[in-house]
This record gives sequence, C-alpha cells and structure tokens, in this order.
Amino acid sequence: MPTKNLRFTILLLFSFTLSFSQETQKNIDSLLLALKRAPEDSTKVYLYQKIAGHYNVTHLDSAKAFAESGVALAEKLNFNFGKIINLNALGNYFERKTDYNNSLRYYNKALEIAKATNSTKGYAIVYNNIATVYIRKAEYQKAIPLLFDALKAEETLNNENGIAQSYNNIGIVYYYMQDFDKTTEYLTKALEIQERLGNFAGLQNGYNNVGAIYDHQEKYDEAIGSYQKAYEISLQIGDKKEQASNLSNIALAYSKKRDYLNAEAYFNQSIMLREEVKDFNGLANTYLGFGESFKSRKQFQKAKFYLQKGLEIAEKHHIKLSAKEGYASLSELAEQEKDYKTANEYLYKFIAVKDSILNEKNAQIITEAEAKYETEKKENEILKQRAQLAEKDLQVRRKNTLVYGGFSLALVLGLLGYLLYNQQKLKNNQLQKENELKTALARIETQNKLQEQRLRISRDLHDNIGAQLTFIISSLDNIPFGFKDIGEKLTNKLSGISNFTSQTIYELRDTIWAMNKNDISFEDLQTRITNFIEKAKIASGKTAFEFHIDKGISAGYTFTSVEGMNIYRIIQEAVNNSMKYAQATLISVHISEKNSTYKIEIKDNGNGFIPSEAEEGNGLTNMKKRAREIDGTFTVHSIPSEGTTVKLELSKKS
Repeated sequence: MPTKNLRFTILLLFSFTLSFSQETQKNIDSLLLALKRAPEDSTKVYLYQKIAGHYNVTHLDSAKAFAESGVALAEKLNFNFGKIINLNALGNYFERKTDYNNSLRYYNKALEIAKATNSTKGYAIVYNNIATVYIRKAEYQKAIPLLFDALKAEETLNNENGIAQSYNNIGIVYYYMQDFDKTTEYLTKALEIQERLGNFAGLQNGYNNVGAIYDHQEKYDEAIGSYQKAYEISLQIGDKKEQASNLSNIALAYSKKRDYLNAEAYFNQSIMLREEVKDFNGLANTYLGFGESFKSRKQFQKAKFYLQKGLEIAEKHHIKLSAKEGYASLSELAEQEKDYKTANEYLYKFIAVKDSILNEKNAQIITEAEAKYETEKKENEILKQRAQLAEKDLQVRRKNTLVYGGFSLALVLGLLGYLLYNQQKLKNNQLQKENELKTALARIETQNKLQEQRLRISRDLHDNIGAQLTFIISSLDNIPFGFKDIGEKLTNKLSGISNFTSQTIYELRDTIWAMNKNDISFEDLQTRITNFIEKAKIASGKTAFEFHIDKGISAGYTFTSVEGMNIYRIIQEAVNNSMKYAQATLISVHISEKNSTYKIEIKDNGNGFIPSEAEEGNGLTNMKKRAREIDGTFTVHSIPSEGTTVKLELSKKS
C-alpha cells in the first residue's frame, strides 16, 4: 500500500510577482486616482502593475484588465522592464486560476524580454514565477535549476527579500521530494531573513511552512499555532487564496489530533474561499484532506465522496501531486472496504504518477543544480579571497616603496642642503645684480602689458565698427526686396539706419569704458547682448531673433573686463556672420550653465557650409583667438542647407 507523504500540510508556495506592499482599499483608491491623473509614461506602467498585483491577491477577476493595460502602455513606450512586470502580473493571474498553460505563456514572454535586455532583476522575477508553476505541476526537475538561477540573480541584486523567497521555494521542493533535512535548512534561512526584514508576505510563508514541519513531527498544537499566525497575516493583507490554504492546514492538523468538529469547520471555510477565488489546485487538496479526515473516522461513504471530488479536479487540471495523493487514498479506502480490484487499479495509477514525479533522473537534475550553485558560490568566494590577498600584497609593496623612497629623499635633501650652504656665498654676491635684473624685467613686462592692452583696444574697435557696418550693409541690401513703395517707408528705414550708425560711437565708448573697468557683471553682459539683438531686429527685415538665458544663472556673477568684452564680441561676430553670409531666417542665442561651465550657443537656420572646405576668414580667426584668451573652448558645427552652430564654453570661477 502506498505510503503517504506530507502533501496535505504544506500548501502555501509563494508565487513571485514583484514585491509590493499590500494596500488597504483606501490605498487602492489612491492608486486608482493616481492612475487616472498620471501621464502616459513609465510611472503609469508601474501603477498598472501595482494595481494588478493587489487585485491578484484580493479581487482576482479585476487583475487581468489592469495588467493588459500595463503591457500595452509599456509596448507603446518601448519600456522593457514595464513589459516584464506586467506580463508577470498576467502570468500570476492565470496561475492563481490554475490555468498553467497560459501562465507559462506569459512568464516565458517576460523571460524573452529579460534575456534580450540582460535584465538581472527581470531574471530574478521570471525564474521564480516559472519555477512556481512547475512546482505546482510536480515537475521538480524543471523547477529546481530555475530556482537556483533566481537565487543567483537575487544575490547579484543584493535583494534580501528575493533571496528569502528563493530559499523558501527551494525548501518547498525538497519538502515534496521528502528530503526534510534540506527542507528545514532552506526554510529556516528564509524565515530568518523575513523576520529581520519584517516582511508580512514572507513571514506568512515561513509560519505556514514551519507549521508543516511541526505537523510532520506530530507536534500538532505547535503546528496549529504556526498556521494560525500565517492565517492572521493572510487576513491583514487580504489574500483569500492564502487564507484558504492556512484554513486547510489548520483543519488537517485538527483532524490528526482527532478533533473532528474543529477540523470539519475549518475544511468547510477553506472550501468556500477556494471556490470563491477559483483556486483549483488548492480546492483539490482541501477535498482530499477532508476525505482523509472522514476515512480516519471510518465514514467511508463521505470519505469516498470528497476523495473522488478532489481527484476529479486534480485530473481535470493536470495536478500530478494531488492526483497521486488521491489515488493513494482511494486505494487504501478500497482495500479497507475489501474491494481489492479497485484498490489495485488505484494503486497502479498511484505508482505511475509517483514514478513520473520521483525518478532517478529528476533527483539527479536537482542534485546537480544545487551542486552547480554551491560550486559557483565557492568559486566567487575564492576569487574574492585572491583579490584580498593581492590587495594586501600591493599594500606591502607600497609601504616598502615609501620606506626606500623616504630614505632616498632624506639622502638627496642632505646633499642639497650641503650644496645650498656652499652656494649661499655666491648668492649673496649676486643678489644686487639679480635685483637690478628684476627691476629691468618688471619694466619690460609692464611695457608688454601696455602693448597688449593697446592691441586689444585696437582689435575691439575694429571688430565693433565692422559689426555695425555689417548691419548697415545688410539693411541697405534688404530695402529693395522689402518695400514696393519706397517713399515714406524708405525715409523711415534710412532714418533707423542713421540712428543705428550713430550708436556705433556709443559702442566705441563702451569698449574703452570696459577696458577701464575691473569687472563686468553677468547682468551688464545680458543687457548689452539684449540691446545688440534688439538693434539687429531693427536692422534686418527678414531675420527673426531669439535670446534665451536659462533660469538659475546668477545675475551677480562677474567676469573680468577682458572676459566680458570677448564673450560679447564673439556673440556679435557670430550673429553678424549669420546675417551676412547664411541668409538665415532665424538666429538664436542661448546661454546655459551646467557643472560650473557656462555654455553660449549661437545658432542659425541658414545656408551652412562644410568647415573642412571653407576658407577661414578674419571673423572666425578672431573668435577663436578671443576664446583662447579667456581659456574658453570654441567650436563651429555646420551642415550645408541646415545651418550653423557656434559654441563657446567657459569654466566658472570658484
């Protein structure tokens, strides 16, 4: 006669979606409100997943639509991780409905994306979910390698909650394989982490599974106490499926205590909840457990009714583990009723299913998977130890270098001191001559600086006059094209040009004034650029201008007079070139600050040119020279028929 294992006592297997907090209805309402207001971006994708994950626990039939919406939006945004989490939510939905084919279909879609994007977090989620389905289908040879792969991914992410959940699932596989030492080892690891984290969902699994171990040891009161703790957490987080599992476990423990009144009450509560959430896997287990309870009381007709009901569900939904237990129980029942033919028929079915679940190949695969994980873990530890030894060796070498270097330095310093002492007399004799030489050099340096200053003033005057004349020429060129009636309009236009020419005198005065100032503030520079662009608008009838300064730039920041005037002249020259040569309809000036660097960009939509083929004129040469003088970076980027961009980058002084 087949020997019973502990299938009926360990029903809670944590199925991974993503770790999310179990919201109250008030929080769900807040999430729904946030979803309604959220823009079509990645935040909304996460909201869809969070709501679907919650409904997978509390209101299963509401979960599917939100997960599908999350997948659709993630695809629209090309947000790969968003696809992964929402496909997992869909897989979890079908898993909880015991539709394992569809569940695996969605999990595998998520796995394909994780592989394509090399997402470690995606691997951790998907491997656990796929393994969960295989465990429910009693295909342990497929589940265990995935669980160890998930554990490695969680360790890479240093995700303690995920590590604990992986330990939990590995422990459950060993439980089903009846390797109780391994079961205790992994479940204890999981529970220790979950207690430290204060994770309700993890503690729920831990208490349930510890209860199963007590159940196996026939410590039924302790088992019931542990199951009750798990049930209280299930109530707090509103997980009806797990509530049903906890109730079924409590009922089984009471039945083994021969407290059949309490057992029957808990069985009925579990059946009602499992029918409500359509948990066929759990429903099959509870019916089988209920049947076992009646069989132990010698109430064979009721036992047969519930056992056959559980077996029917298990066969319909291909739940091998439950089917195996059903065959075993019905075989024993038929034997007790002396119906040996029926007992043998069920016994053969039991053996066939058991062999398909527990065979040498499966056990070998599971052992190899764990050995592979442990080997890789040890290899990583060895590599870390080698790195530590190499670091220590390097530190020793550095210390030796410092010792020898210090000794050598002391020797050199002693020698230098001796030489300096001998040379001191010569220095005293040469001191007077050196002072005279310094005085002469100072005079020469002063003369050079005065000469450089005069050259700068000369260049500024030349460039400024050139800029103003460019505007005059551009305006005169535009008059025949812009006015059909050249009477009063022409008079006004020429008057404007005359006024603009007069302004040239003021620009010359500004240049001389700037050279006599120590500093030019950013506010002063902004005002001068604005005035210049306004005049350019008046002078050019066919070109639009834009001038934009990013928020956050301090108006009180000061440049030296040389920096300020060079920045201003570079902008002037760039704008003049765009007006003169590019035939642009739009010229924009943009000033921004990033990482303590000012960035000035002058851009037009004109003819453009090929920089490598263009002859470099005085304007471009002067701009580059001005940039070098203020330690700035000057670049020109131009594309024929698309326009030209001139950039000046200048580090901000501390």
